[in-house]
This record gives sequence, C-alpha cells and structure tokens, in this order.
Amino acid sequence: MKYNLIMILFLFFFIASALGQSSEMALHFFSIGSIPNGDFGEEIDDNTQVTRRFGFNIGDKIGLAGSGYGAGIELISPVGIRGLEWIFSTKAIINISETESIQSDFRSELGDSVALELDYGKWFNLPVMSGFRYGYMISPEFTIYGILQAGVNFSKLASRKARIEKLTVEETEYDFARDFGFEIGTGILINQRYNIGFRYLNLSTPRFDGDQKLSETIFPGICSRENSIMGEERSISMFIITLGIQLFR
Repeated sequence: MKYNLIMILFLFFFIASALGQSSEMALHFFSIGSIPNGDFGEEIDDNTQVTRRFGFNIGDKIGLAGSGYGAGIELISPVGIRGLEWIFSTKAIINISETESIQSDFRSELGDSVALELDYGKWFNLPVMSGFRYGYMISPEFTIYGILQAGVNFSKLASRKARIEKLTVEETEYDFARDFGFEIGTGILINQRYNIGFRYLNLSTPRFDGDQKLSETIFPGICSRENSIMGEERSISMFIITLGIQLFR
C-alpha cells in the first residue's frame, strides 16, 4: 500500500507540473460528504450473533458504515470534442462505524448484566479513477455536467474492539484490500471556478485479510487466542456530495 500511494502522488505531481505549460488544463480541489448506500450502510442482518469460537459475528453482508467525509483532487483536460473532457482523480473518504443496533443485539444475547461496549474504527477508501466529464453551458455563468469514471479502490475495513468492563474480549485489525470500482454523477460549474457535484460510487466487494484476538473468558470454545482472517467480503457503495474550486483554466 505504501508504494502504491507513492506512485499515485508521483503521477499527480508529474501531471500537475504540466499545468503551467498548458492553459487548457484545470485542477479541481474539493471536499466530500459521504452517505453510505446498500449493504455498506446496513447495521444488522439475520446472521448477527455471538459465537463461542469465532467472536462477535456481525453478519455476512453488513458494513456498519455511517456518514463520512473526505477530500479529493481531479486533473481535467479537454480532448478536442466540444464539452468533453478527460479526468484523472483520487479521493480519500472516511466513514464512521454505526454500532448502536448491533451492540444492543449482542447485549441481548449475552444478558443485560454483561456491560458490553463496542469500539469500532472507521472505514477508509482511496479510489483512483479516470474517465470523462461532459459539460453543457446553459449561460456564461453556469455549466451543467455529467461524469463517468472507473478505476481501482484501496480500502481498509474498520477495526473492531469489544470490551466487557475493563477486559478486551475481541480485537480485530484488517489490512488494505484492492478492488475495481466506478463513479457516475452530475454537477454544476459556476463561473468556470466553483464546482458543486452529486455522485454515486460503487467500489465493488473487496476481500479483506486481517488478524483477530479473542478472550476465552467470553468465548470458551476458541482453539487459539490469535487467528487470521482470510478473504472477508464487504460490499462498498455510497453517494457523495462534493464542493470544490477549479483552478488554472
């Protein structure tokens, strides 16, 4: 993951250096608000349960993702067809974990006298994509556009920690995973500078590896306190709202 990020940053630096040599290219910086979609935002399912050997099973499909935030950058260049532009982009998006529903379900299984506390981390997604933007100028001040991109997403599933009083009974950390994804959206450009957009991101279903530590105090059936997680699948999709500024053109 470290080397992938270095290559992405180097590529951005290389392309951005060309902006000073071409008055046709633009650089778009923007902030992001994220709204989870589908299984990514689900908080509980039929398979949510406390197991004796494998810890707290949150379910096969749910992502527990809540609202999120982030930032992005896009390089934009015309391709010779009126209104059509090529885009190369990357975004960093963080989504909190929503644990209230699943914590309540686990507490019901364990009994009201067990003071279970879930401390789950945040999702992190870094989609790197390329595609096209088509704009139509409805007035000298306003241009509406549509956008379509595809590429690869680097994702890290939220860490998981469960405590009962002062005892940590489960702790799980995940590695970064990669998968393909796409983005489609629309927006409006004001005075060729201020950009407001609404987009849908489908980042496929990455397979996550990780490490899990369990306590035999709550899970007496475990074979080992430390276990490897291989290929845990989680679907990722979201709607994002962007607010940014376009420079150089």
